[in-house]
Amino acid sequence: MAPSESQRVIAQVSALIVGCTLLLTAGFVGLIAALSGELGGFESRIQWYVAVAAVVFVATIVLLELNDAGGATIITSATVVALFAFVLGFLGAEGALYTLENPETIEVSRLVIFASAALVATGIGYWALRHWREFTAGRTGSR
Repeated sequence: MAPSESQRVIAQVSALIVGCTLLLTAGFVGLIAALSGELGGFESRIQWYVAVAAVVFVATIVLLELNDAGGATIITSATVVALFAFVLGFLGAEGALYTLENPETIEVSRLVIFASAALVATGIGYWALRHWREFTAGRTGSR
């Protein structure tokens, strides 16, 4: 029996939520490692983070063009999304590497807090992506 359309959507959204939550959790670990001065060797990987941001920039432009967004919205959104991808890619990758290299320094209680915060941030991000046009189209109605 083939899965229904709603089951496929639920599976896709669930995978997106899990993936984003894991990436954000790693990003929080990376942020703490960066703030404590414990990141080392990232200079040799920085070009890959820039390359990822460039791919995200172009992909965002193409996707927004396909959805008939306006020119200013497209370039602004692509820039913001690419910067976000760079920062999150950098912190996430460095956090994952830090965890792999220093597993004894990661406290489970702190990891649960990071994962919880990441899940909330994922929910807010999902909501924002679903409703961003409401905010870019300008305000309508009376106050």
